[in-house]
Amino acid sequence: MKSRVACLKQRFSPYYHISEVNAATIQQTMQQIFEQWGLPKYIRVDNGKPFGDPQRCSIPELGLWLIGLGIEVVWNRPRSPKDNATVERMQATTSRWTEAQQSYSCMELQTKLDRAAIVQREKYQVRRLGAKSRKEVYPELWDNSRAYSWQQQAAFDVNKITIYLSQISFVRKVNKRGVLHFYAQQVYAGRRHINKLLCLRYATDRNCFRLTDQTNAIIGYLQADNFSAENILSLNVCQKRYIVCQT
Repeated sequence: MKSRVACLKQRFSPYYHISEVNAATIQQTMQQIFEQWGLPKYIRVDNGKPFGDPQRCSIPELGLWLIGLGIEVVWNRPRSPKDNATVERMQATTSRWTEAQQSYSCMELQTKLDRAAIVQREKYQVRRLGAKSRKEVYPELWDNSRAYSWQQQAAFDVNKITIYLSQISFVRKVNKRGVLHFYAQQVYAGRRHINKLLCLRYATDRNCFRLTDQTNAIIGYLQADNFSAENILSLNVCQKRYIVCQT
């Protein structure tokens, strides 16, 4: 019986990695945080799902959504955990304060986390800050200067995303059927490009993606209707469909 209780205490959540959590659930949780604290100027993430791409060849849907909100997404360098050392250390400290492994449910853990956050921000006296609390030193963090309401979505601007996309290139290899894959789509580029590396970059003047070869010669254009504001807000950019590159 004791071993079963210990097992339940260790696995009160059905998920072991954040990559297993539905992206829409993560989005809803972030919306609640943004409503309380306002929109951050930037968010640092690693290259794992759901915010990053382990192969670093695309911008995940959650990343596009954040960019549309005017948040700069900073991806850590591959295999460089020290880039996020402060956050990693904070998580270890929070885990000790809350005794996370002793929680029986997500609700109990959340209560502990909320209590620890108040202590860490408002009560704990930091030596390097002159024995003052973080709230005393950084009162502007409580001002919510970048207010957010998920119901109004006024902060979201799809143009921020298209400008961002126009500044980066997506490299794809054409398979033996003359097809490349781009955001779950099968794009027919032509059999004459088999085994070639092609580049896609968003063309703001045509509201589509321009497909070029390694000499920068234009091969054709790819419709970008799946990058609409509606699809990005609903995290529905990746669409399984077959389309032909237009010349």
